[in-house]
Amino acid sequence: MSRIITLHSFTKIQRYGFESTQFYRARIARYLGVDYLHILTNPQVRPDWKVVLKKLGFLEKELICVPHSFSDIGHDSLSVKPETLNLSDSDTVELTADGFVSSLTLGDGSGRYYYTSGPFLFEDFKAKELRWFHKDGNLALEGRFINPFKEPSPVSLFYPEYIFRKDGVIYSEEDLLVKFLVDIAQDTDLIIRDQQSIPKPSLWRYMENTGKNYYEVIHSNVLMNMSHANLRKKNKYLVASEELTESLQTKGYHSTFLAPMFSEKLGELRHIGPVRDYCLVGHMGEIKNVGLVIEAFIELYKKGSNVEITFYGGSETRIQELRNQYDIPPTIHLRGVVDNVPYNLHQCYLSASYTELFANACVEALSHGLLALLSDVDIAHRFYAEQSSAITLFRTKEELIEKIEEMEQVDFCKSNAENIALASHYSLETVAQIYRKLLDRNF
Repeated sequence: MSRIITLHSFTKIQRYGFESTQFYRARIARYLGVDYLHILTNPQVRPDWKVVLKKLGFLEKELICVPHSFSDIGHDSLSVKPETLNLSDSDTVELTADGFVSSLTLGDGSGRYYYTSGPFLFEDFKAKELRWFHKDGNLALEGRFINPFKEPSPVSLFYPEYIFRKDGVIYSEEDLLVKFLVDIAQDTDLIIRDQQSIPKPSLWRYMENTGKNYYEVIHSNVLMNMSHANLRKKNKYLVASEELTESLQTKGYHSTFLAPMFSEKLGELRHIGPVRDYCLVGHMGEIKNVGLVIEAFIELYKKGSNVEITFYGGSETRIQELRNQYDIPPTIHLRGVVDNVPYNLHQCYLSASYTELFANACVEALSHGLLALLSDVDIAHRFYAEQSSAITLFRTKEELIEKIEEMEQVDFCKSNAENIALASHYSLETVAQIYRKLLDRNF
């Protein structure tokens, strides 16, 4: 049976990033009736690591961590009860909601064990190494994080990452992935790596030599700096922008447009105004330029405006940084990560991003029937604004404030029809049809 496989290095526990797009991919696989595998190429050094991804919607059977797979219990269900452990008084046990042991931190400060059906991974605090074990206690794999810019590496590395030792042989993360794929990859698989920016010559060689159906995803505007894009003519790319896809094709690259999400139930057609409730959705990183939006709403509040904005997404640390940096007025709400963004509670989606290739959250908001107020940037924002008069662009903080003030006037009213029509271009069936062609190698 055909499978859709994602290869991804997952390190940060956050929401509204790559994992959101990858969960859309998993849902499309289920819709098409094919299996989905979410393969994490780097060590997941956290208690009960799958729980984070399962909360995003992934299924237990879809999740594989490559280094963990070299332990014969690395992917077992957690089943150890704390009363079965021989503990010292200073040891600390972390339990799951079901009461199973997920980690044991040794009181002497030497390290921490991570559990499934037994202790399968030991994090050595002093040596700064990882050691994986089989059920019988025998060593399965060793790992250590290397920064090749600061220390010599016994294997070729382009960026800081883990290296591994198994049976006396040293592997890079990429080499270990290839060793893993040799055993599990099938010729009928559609294999997708998120994303393309980091060179993977061993992986490329494996895919080309075995004729695998392999693509890499372009999530950013690589035309902004082609010398650092690490593109190659032999690779096949899935590109999250119609315009960028065409530009790369003219330059001789094998590129196919693939929307990184799909729109579902479309909102009701209606006229919206005056606009006094906005939302912004994203990981709250620097590229989202959320500081500009916060400063604009602070100024509006000081001028007596009651227009409100709610921010969704961002880690607790990032949210606290913003609270510490700004004197947040009552018109600004920082909600952090939520299971589902309640777009229907708001009137207009706002984004001040420095650049957007597809703008997932924006399309989601448009599909719910919101208006949009977006920064005047390539590629997605300008592309969408060309298609809908219900999307307004701004260039500066002053212009943003001006647009908000115009839209809160009692005589402002605008139809959301063109936004809903725009979002309908990315329906589940439309995006799934592209995956069908990819699975059948019709591109």
